[in-house]
Amino acid sequence: MASHDHHHEHNHDHDHDHHHDHTHTHGETGNASSWVGADGKVYHSHDGLAPHSHEPIYSPGYFTRRAPPILTRDFNDRAFTIGIGGPVGTGKTALMLAICKVLREKYSLAAVTNDIFTKEDGEFLIKNGALPEERIRAVETGGCPHAAIREDISINLGPLEELSKLFKADLLLCESGGDNLAANFSRELADYIIYIIDVSGGDKIPRKGGPGITQADLLVSQSILLQLLSFNSISYSIPCLSRE
Repeated sequence: MASHDHHHEHNHDHDHDHHHDHTHTHGETGNASSWVGADGKVYHSHDGLAPHSHEPIYSPGYFTRRAPPILTRDFNDRAFTIGIGGPVGTGKTALMLAICKVLREKYSLAAVTNDIFTKEDGEFLIKNGALPEERIRAVETGGCPHAAIREDISINLGPLEELSKLFKADLLLCESGGDNLAANFSRELADYIIYIIDVSGGDKIPRKGGPGITQADLLVSQSILLQLLSFNSISYSIPCLSRE
């Protein structure tokens, strides 16, 4: 039996802090059951993801009350980062590909993709020539892809910071694993958040809401028509992002 402690503190000049302090023990299988940390939160670890908790979400939230970007962040440590989220199959990777094709000649770009058990999205970007292979990192998050972009962002921060410094990136793209409507990026990971839904999911998707829908900076409703127009339209959308 081996035990170990983890202690993480993040302090910024903005209105939210994150603190994780917990101890747990792994058995021979390397798996741990749930446990209560010193902060009173319930933690668990599985599928290779670092121990994490899930912050309770009591309402879908409001667009006007969404967490603001961290204005005091040092972009020398990590370039401006766009987070792209949404349920499975809504076109997150296709949007990332379109953004890369439009901006790669003008800006230094790099991308990180998240999949649960594969590296399929990263391989898709490489196969379709989004960016040179060395500028793309594929992360396998395990069974909690939402935790990898919100509660325990270290699995994405590492490769993003590495790519930013290695290529002196102007812009980083981070695609979440396909997940539910409660998934949304931490502002410590994404400076600008795009959330994509699919019209084929029906009107109940935006009506049910969730932080991804109500608190993203840009909500995209995707259809086959939008896919056909995506490459042409994205060139007009990107300047709007920079102006905001």
